[in-house]
Order: sequence, then structure tokens, then C-alpha cells
Amino acid sequence: MQVSQIQIENFRGIKSGTVRFRQHTVLIGANNCGKTTILDALNLVVGQERLARRLTEHDFYGSDPQSADRIRITATVTGFNPDDPRSHPNWFREGRSVPKWFDPVSGDVLPECTAHSQLLACQIGFAARFDRESLDVETVRYFADDQPFDAFDEETVVPVPTKLIREIGFFLIPAHRTWDRLLSFGSELFRRVVRSTDAMPADTVVAERDRLRDPASRLEDDQQIEPVIKGVNSAVEKLLGIDSSLRLRLTATDSSSVLDAIVPHFKATDNNSVPSKRVGSGMMSLQSLFLLLHLCQERIDQGSSVCMALEEPELHLPPAAQRRVLSQLQSLSTQTIITTHSPLVAGYCDPTDLLVVRNGKQELTASPVLETPLTQTSPNAVRKLFQINRTEVVAALMCETVLVPEGRFDFEWLALILRAIEMTDGGDGPSKFGVRVGVVPTSEAKVVVTCETLSGAHPRVCALVDGDDAGKGYAKCLAHSASGALRILSWPDQWTIEDVVGWIVEADEELLMQTLASDLACAPNSRSELVDRLKSEDRTQGGMKGDVVAYEIIANALADRCPCVHRARDLLDAIASTCVGEPDESFQQSADDGIPKLVFKP
Repeated sequence: MQVSQIQIENFRGIKSGTVRFRQHTVLIGANNCGKTTILDALNLVVGQERLARRLTEHDFYGSDPQSADRIRITATVTGFNPDDPRSHPNWFREGRSVPKWFDPVSGDVLPECTAHSQLLACQIGFAARFDRESLDVETVRYFADDQPFDAFDEETVVPVPTKLIREIGFFLIPAHRTWDRLLSFGSELFRRVVRSTDAMPADTVVAERDRLRDPASRLEDDQQIEPVIKGVNSAVEKLLGIDSSLRLRLTATDSSSVLDAIVPHFKATDNNSVPSKRVGSGMMSLQSLFLLLHLCQERIDQGSSVCMALEEPELHLPPAAQRRVLSQLQSLSTQTIITTHSPLVAGYCDPTDLLVVRNGKQELTASPVLETPLTQTSPNAVRKLFQINRTEVVAALMCETVLVPEGRFDFEWLALILRAIEMTDGGDGPSKFGVRVGVVPTSEAKVVVTCETLSGAHPRVCALVDGDDAGKGYAKCLAHSASGALRILSWPDQWTIEDVVGWIVEADEELLMQTLASDLACAPNSRSELVDRLKSEDRTQGGMKGDVVAYEIIANALADRCPCVHRARDLLDAIASTCVGEPDESFQQSADDGIPKLVFKP
């Protein structure tokens, strides 16, 4: 079984939104876009009730719920085998769910099956309201089988039995996890794993309980504290006439408190171990994640489903372990839903499984990076984008704006210029460009097809073209709405990225050229010569186009010259402002040849 779709209304920062899940889904996006809220909504509607935290007014959209306001969450559950409601009487019968049919292509939930591709589905709803008299939030979980109604109408709501929720097998591992608690009997997850494997050490726990009740060495008999204890006991006996001897024990000496007192330890030396709180988070996270894998394996072996929701699996794990754990989770789970800020984690997944989450003022959207898998007939530039450069593309899609430069060298130069700024920010803080704009490596100058492809996943895709004839041709193609380019930025007439580098060098040309004279094997004599050689691929004549080593040397030299750094920062900040729609005098509207574009004015 798996959750194929969730609809959310009035929950935290989400006014409304629908997210469609695949078997293995990875949610990416900027901070505060709603990724965590989606996982928490799943936990409320299909998770174990005692594992969901208590709601407050801040969980309602706007944080000031009125009497009529409701949080509404609806999960569409599929994966019934076979897709025949008569084979699942615990789910579909009088007093349970009404059979629905889910179309995985359109996301529609239908009352009748109209195509073989449609899946038998059950819809589970969750609702919450704020009682302004008791100042408490009431919640209810129910079968959502009819048109929208108030779930707090006792005559219409049909509650979902806890047993059926357990069958879904949804487990949420939040980002604010405390690993030392996960790997102990104080964790509901840990106890569940132990119970599922019939590994509860009952006899040992009872024996330890009895030992703690009557220890061989008693604290109250210690010669230092004994006089105090005897004094207290004597005073109570004289006052009340009863013998209620005070005793000191390490726990409450019942089975539950013995289990709660157990603390995981890890080997430190041959004869010593240390408690988990004194061990690095990486070790504990690995131990705890392998515990989850064990739970998944046990449920799969029992024929049960496992829907594992994991927030930021990259926490406390090295890159190699991130991918390995993710791979094992996917292989052992019926369904995985993951949120991440790591391009490495996201880059491990197929582009069709990556959903870019965006939360506007009225509606949350979650668009797949690619609607359909790549094939051999896919354009070569698109295949490179998602196969060779997937990590860079995913990193860009997490930003507020995606910038598609004309070519690969433009991508490399923008990255190096940004690095030069960040190496010596001079107290100005992070670059606006580095925070708000993600740049993708464009292959073979395929700026148009790259914009077309990425605009399906991101609402704010901008293009940056050269001022030469080729760049003007790209701008003409990009001007059509079908290109997906929200804005077209252009370098000045006949300029390419190499001219931009030369313009930055000009801010402190004399001293910077002296630096290059000592750092480059064959240094240019002037800024104009530097630009010419950057444009040339003729290595016999000192050409440096595509010479990554030379690019690095020049960028490092820029970072050492404050006037150059300030000019570069102003340029990148101007690009960032223009991309997000903020006016900037450095980029001015131009209608040359009838093509609307924003041209840089140095």
C-alpha cells in the first residue's frame, strides 16, 4: 500500500495544495516552501496518532483560527492487491470506505473505474478545529467518501480503525530527531522494532527489576548518607507512629521505568564504553537508520507495507553513506517520501521522482523535474542536463530563480566570479546572487531547449545570452512564450562572458595584470590581450578558452583585488535583482529587433 496523493487545506503555511507521490519521491525546494509541512500532514492523516504532536493555533493557516475554520487533509491510498474491493472487506464495506478509483496520470479520484490503468483507492481524511472556549484543538480522522462536509458532524463521519492505519505502515523520521532517544526503549519506533521481531527481553528486564528492588549494595546503607536517612525515618516514626523507611533506588523499579532507564552505549576503549550522548551524531545516526532498515525488512518479510518518510537524510551522514542508506530504504520500503537540501541525495534519484515544491500566496504546487523518463530520442542537451549534470541542476532548482546561461563556459565563469566574491566579502555578507539564483550548466549552447525543459518544474526560469549575433538569435527564439523563459538577460552588443571578465579586471587592471604575470605561465600584457586569449582556443597562440586551470588563476587574482571584487559583486547582485523582477539600473529594457530583453549597461 502507498499514499498516491495528498490534498492539504489551511495547514500551517499551506492555504491549499495537492501533491502527487510516486513509489519513491524526493521533495526539493527552497527553505520554508512547505516540504516539512507536507510530511507532517501525511503523519496526521495516515500516521500513528500517539506519534503525532499536539496541534495549536499556529498549525492553522494565518495562526488565528475562527470557529468555522478547519484544517483539512485528504490522503488517497492505493496499492490494494488485487484492485477489487470485494477482496478487501476490512477496507471496503458498509461502515468502512466507499471504493474510489485513482488515475495516476491525471491525479483524478473517480467514483467508478473507467480505464485499466486506474487503481482502487481509499480516501482518508483528517480535520481539526480550534475551540475558542476551551482553547484546545479537536481532531478527527475519517473515511473521506462524500463531497466536502464538516467532519465534526457526528452523524456523517465514519472513523478509520487504528488497525487499518497500521496496515499502511507509515513512519516519519523528522529532521529534529534526537538520535540517542531513537535508539532506546524510550522510543516508540525502537519498541515497535523489538516487538515485531519477538525480541522483547522480558525475562531479563524482570530480573533486573527485581535486582533493583533489592540491591546487594544499598545507597541508604552508605556510611556517609546513612545518618541522614535514619534521622528522617526516626522523625517520621515519632510523628506518625509508622515505619515508612526511606529507601533510594536507581529507578521506580517497575518494568516500564527499567526500560526507560536503559541508555545505549558505544565501545570507546577495550575496557570502557560511553553513553550515546557522548558519541558523535554520525555514529548514532547510522545505528538508528540501520534500525529503521531492520524494521522495514521485518514488515516486508511479513507481507506488510512500509511507507517511510524521512526528512533530510543527509543529517550527520557522510555523502557515501547518504546514498547507500537511501538506496537501502528504497529497496526495503513499499514507498519512500524524502525531503532534502542536498543535491547529492536528490541527484541520486530519477528526475521523474524529484518534485520541486513551491508555495505561492494561494496554492502550493509540487512539480516533477521531468514528467516522463528520458529516452534515447531525448535531445542530447537534455540528457546531459539530467544525467551528467543532475547534481548542479537540482541545486539550481532549489533556488528562487534558475538562470540558464548561453553555454558551459558562462556557467563556469559565473561560479568562479561568485567564489571570488565569497572568499573576500569584506563584511558585506553573502552575495544576493549566491542566495537567490541557481545557475545550470548549459550544454552545446542549447539555451532554448534547456529553458523549455526546466520551466516545467520551476516557475521562474531566466536566460542569459551573449550580445553577439548568435546570442541575438537565441534571444529571438526565447522571446516566444513557449520557451518558458520568464526574462531574457543579455550582455552588451557583441559582448560575451570573456568581455565581462575583462570589464571586471578593468577595475584594478594594473595591479591585477602584475599578479597574472607571476601566476600564469604565459601571461598577457594587457586586459585587451587577456580577453582575446580567453576567447581563443588556439593553445599554440596562448588561447585559454576552456582552460579551467587558467580560469582558476584569473579568478583567484580577482579575489585579491578589492575594486574587482566590488565590481563583480555589483554585477552579480544586478543579475539577481533583474531575475527576481526587482528593477536595477545596470540592466535596461531593450526592444532591439522587437525582442524584449534586459541588456547590461556597464
